[in-house]
Formats: sequence, structure tokens, C-alpha cells
Amino acid sequence: MRKSKILSAIVENYIATGEALGSKSLLSFLDFSVSSATVRNEMAELSEMGYLEQPHTSAGRIPSQKAYRYYVDNVMENIIISPREQKAIEDTLRKSADDPEHILTSASEILAQLTGYVAISTTPPTDKTTIERIRLVQTGNHTAMMVLITSTGMVKNRLFRSDYNITADVMAVFERALNEMLTDVLLSAITPAFIQTVAVALGDLMILMPQVLLAVADAAKEASVINLCLNGQTNLLLISEFDLISVRGIMRFLSNSLNIENLLFSVPDKTTVLLGGESKISEIQNTSIAVSRYQIQGSPAGSIAVMGPTRMDYARILAHLEYISHLSGKLISELLE
Repeated sequence: MRKSKILSAIVENYIATGEALGSKSLLSFLDFSVSSATVRNEMAELSEMGYLEQPHTSAGRIPSQKAYRYYVDNVMENIIISPREQKAIEDTLRKSADDPEHILTSASEILAQLTGYVAISTTPPTDKTTIERIRLVQTGNHTAMMVLITSTGMVKNRLFRSDYNITADVMAVFERALNEMLTDVLLSAITPAFIQTVAVALGDLMILMPQVLLAVADAAKEASVINLCLNGQTNLLLISEFDLISVRGIMRFLSNSLNIENLLFSVPDKTTVLLGGESKISEIQNTSIAVSRYQIQGSPAGSIAVMGPTRMDYARILAHLEYISHLSGKLISELLE
């Protein structure tokens, strides 16, 4: 218990100041009485156990990655951001609540601003995504817009033309027929062969709007791609823990969307913190990544994450991350209702 409190004090002081702490200085941060000699012995034992490191021979101790892991998993107290800040975040996010991708872009922008680190958001994985519904909107006598809405709230639009005069009745018949055949179909199932099958089933209707199925196929293909949004990359230059070589490595990692997808979707559905080398990726071994999975209508969907130095205020970062993740999922779910 004593070791845990001492370790917690060292971690929290280092997060706040970035300075190594000696046994005498540590006494003022402890909420119990103990001698300097006892603290010195405890710190020596924590060093032997791999929880503390000594950057210089004459310096005090700083927490190791193992210490941060223990702190995050066992000691850190969860905090709740104030109602005032919650309202400010929600008001800002609701301004983008017309489209799921706008919501996720805004979410990463807000997180980058609040934390001073890199923020990442992703649209949901598409392996289980289906077509929720199809809408047809007339835009002219010979033009219309096909709107494809997925089960995860993604919306893709395509304009198409017809040589025949498009009427409201034709649009209604076509929209009803398309929804009967395409609702709940996996995006991955929208292949050329499937589209041909639908065209045959539509029969003579295809004469009136032959381009509509091409619009559906094109929109489904785009909706099948996971989109990433990155914000705050320039913040890396302002973080004292990162030298130019480290920043280049992190930027190289962030430039590959597949790297990011593989990392974010490899973690459990619950909020997870990957510390330093735990990711097994050399370019980001000096960083920590907090990942939260937002939910759409009660099911885990895409990810929102914050990447920063190992020395960051985890309690504050996780409070903002989890609130923004929860709110993003809520707003996307509302679009589907």
C-alpha cells in the first residue's frame, strides 16, 4: 500500500512537472507521515522492481513504462468533466450533426484542441455494415440523386441521368423496389454479379432509369472504405518529449492509414491505453495511445483516439476521450432514428 502511494505520487508529479523526484522532495507530496530514509528505501525497491528509472546519476527518479501501466490500471482515479464543459463540447459537436463523417471530423478537432495532442477518428469497420435504406431525390426532368444510407449511419450520394422524363410516380416505384431488394444487404455483397441480378429482377423498370444501379454500386463501394480523420499533427512539434527524429517516425506511422486501422481495431471494445512499446511499433514506441470505441445504436462501431507522449495526464485525457466518444455515437445514432 505504501509503495503504491509513493509510486502514484511520483507518477502524478512527473506528469505535472516533467521533473525527476528525490526522496526528500517526495515527502511533501505524500498524505502520510514517513521518514526520508524509508521513502529512499521504498524508491530503491521500486527501482529494482522496474517501476522507476534514474535519468542521471545525481538525479531523482522518474516513472518507467511499467509504472505508468500500474498507475493507469490500478491507481488512477476517474474524473468527470464539468457540466459546463460538457455543454460546450456538445454544442460544438451538434453543429456538425448533419452527417456521421462530419461528427467524427469535429470530434477529432475538438479532442486535438482540448488535449494538445494528435486526435484520430475512424468510421466504423464495414465487414458487417449493411444498406439501411435507399432514397431517390428528383433534381431535374432527367436527373435525380440516389442517397444510400448504411446501418452505421454513413451517407453516400450519387447523381444520375435518364433519357426519359423522371416523374414523382416513377421515383416512388423505383425507390420502393430498390429498398425491397437492397435493405439489409451487406455492402460487401454489392458486386457486379449482384447488381446484374437486381437489374434482371427490376425488369422493364430498368429502361426508365438504367443508371440508378450503377449509382448504387458506386456509392456502396465508397461506403465500404474506412475513413480516417487526423487532427493535431503539428502539436507534435510542441511536445518537449519528442525530438525531430521521434516526430518524423510518428508522422511516418500516421501517414499510413492501414497502420492506424490495424492498431485501433486491434484493441478491445472497452477504452484502452497502449503505452509506449506495448504497440510493438518502433515509430511510436515513445508515445501513448488512448482508444475508445463509440457505439451506434448500442453496438461497438468506429474508434476515436488520442496519441501523445507517455508523460500525459491520463485521467484528464480519458475523461475527454470517453465523453466525446459517447456523444459522437449518440449523435450518429440519432441520425438513424
